[in-house]
Amino acid sequence: MAAAAPPLAAPPGGGPRRSQQALRGGGRRRRHRARPPRWGTAAPGRAGGCEVAAAAMLVCDGCGRALPCEAARRHPRCQPCQGLRRHTAAARPEAAGKEPGAHGWRLLGTPGADTGKDEQLYECPICSLTCTNLQFLEEHVDLHLEEHSFSEGGNMRDLELAQQLQHEEDKKQRLEEEKREKEEFKKLQRQYGLDGSGGYKQQFLKNMEREVNRGRMQPFEYHKRKADMMESLAVGIDDGKTKTSGVIEALCKYYQNENKDVRRVWLSAGVDHFHSSLGDKGWGCGYRNFQMLLSSLLQNSLYNDCLRDIALIPSIPKIQSMIEDAWKEGFDPHGASHFNNRLRGSKAWIGACEIYSLLTSLRIKCQIIDFHKPTGPMGTHPRLFEWVLRYYSTDNEGGTKVVCTSRPPIYLQHQGHSCTIVGIEEKKNKTLCLLLFDPGCPSQEMQKLLKQSTDGTGLRLLRRFVGGLKEKQYQIVAVDGILTLEEKTARCHASQVLTSEKIP
Repeated sequence: MAAAAPPLAAPPGGGPRRSQQALRGGGRRRRHRARPPRWGTAAPGRAGGCEVAAAAMLVCDGCGRALPCEAARRHPRCQPCQGLRRHTAAARPEAAGKEPGAHGWRLLGTPGADTGKDEQLYECPICSLTCTNLQFLEEHVDLHLEEHSFSEGGNMRDLELAQQLQHEEDKKQRLEEEKREKEEFKKLQRQYGLDGSGGYKQQFLKNMEREVNRGRMQPFEYHKRKADMMESLAVGIDDGKTKTSGVIEALCKYYQNENKDVRRVWLSAGVDHFHSSLGDKGWGCGYRNFQMLLSSLLQNSLYNDCLRDIALIPSIPKIQSMIEDAWKEGFDPHGASHFNNRLRGSKAWIGACEIYSLLTSLRIKCQIIDFHKPTGPMGTHPRLFEWVLRYYSTDNEGGTKVVCTSRPPIYLQHQGHSCTIVGIEEKKNKTLCLLLFDPGCPSQEMQKLLKQSTDGTGLRLLRRFVGGLKEKQYQIVAVDGILTLEEKTARCHASQVLTSEKIP
């Protein structure tokens, strides 16, 4: 007669839970009495050491539950045992292959082998705890799986939280970086006059209004200067209020009487000085230097044919339109795109490339020379001085102390500012000194050089020794004749990949 079947295991996750501490055996075997089964199903038992099974009954090889024939054909384990086996394998892969039993635990001994009684001992595959009841062991393993799932879920939640925080931090940094970039870009736009705040006319009126509010200008003077400015813009001619003429002639007379330390001096052909006005202060130096250069070219008959459409010095807005016309012809498309093909109505700074494009469009032969790095001690550029000396001294090798050449002045550009070179001194000790017209120097100071009684102190406004030019890079635009129409077309094509000659 078959013995009574042992209690059956509760389904995974079902029934009351015991604490892990209560079930943990500390590495030694502990006995647990079986609790009453929660449901009854035929299961294999033991009688006198011999296995007895119900006739024609298929049971789970893990827990002993009766299996439907259809389920037994698919797999010799019940559904709860199969699921528990998969979870156990995920929790502790090294225990997944332990057989027999769908749960992966080992059956220790035989009835009465270790205990002296008809009891089966089961060992937990995760912590090696020994139980005498399969139901207890299932609950115990469930606790392991719950702990693992909780830990894994906690880790996942921590990971997700960390990823979310990192994502928010990255997003915040990106937004701050974009904000900084926009602010820097706007700052550069303001600095270079590309912020859409208006051009020469708007700045002129705004600065005059400020002068009136501060009591530095009378209302009637404001209206008179406004009318003059509007007329100047309408005809495209500079009003001449910032011009100083006759400085080169005054320098010739001074050097002829000066016998101290100047061995020789070379001067450009007559050049008028133009300084910045209320309408272009802070950004108009490039335009003012072009006016200086043009004032010399207009006095040279060699350039009459090139400049037949330019009788008087154009205003700054007119120069902006002339540069735009040069871009339309195809000159320097890369530079044009930098300004969005528009200068008029802005306070955009211009440099050597814009001066080159404008002169070449007028069929005036010129070149850009790039002094891209210092060539002397302490960050100086002695090679620049030597180049300027060769420019002026060519075809003028006579013994005259003061050489008034037919050479036009030279446009000199560095980062943030530009000037006009109108001559060069050679001292008795062989040192060189450039003579510069600076648009930042007001006409009141320049007019001091026109006095016959000058003692040379005013020349400090013009003189620049080698130690006085210490910017990292300089560019010059030098005029040297006229171009044919074919040469102009060729230079237009070449300017599309415009490169300047670099002095090593």
